Amino acid sequence: MSINQVVCKSVTMPSGEVVEIKYWADQSTVYVAGFDASGKQVTAATYQAVVDIADGFSADFKQSLIEGLASTAENDLKTNPQLHHRP
Repeated sequence: MSINQVVCKSVTMPSGEVVEIKYWADQSTVYVAGFDASGKQVTAATYQAVVDIADGFSADFKQSLIEGLASTAENDLKTNPQLHHRP
């Protein structure tokens, strides 16, 4: 089964490389990571949030989690690229 990753924002690194921050989700977890143009993960970590909701995520709550995780990934890449960016 392939994972459907969706681009939610792009970050330009000091080197000029563009990192696309993408998200994907399953029933109770949202994942976010940064990828290069070839689709290779270039963030040192995959950011995730797990929520135990019996009926799954509501659309608003899921979007809020995605935005929060993507902002954290973007901030980490911009403020400490030597630690968080793995080209």
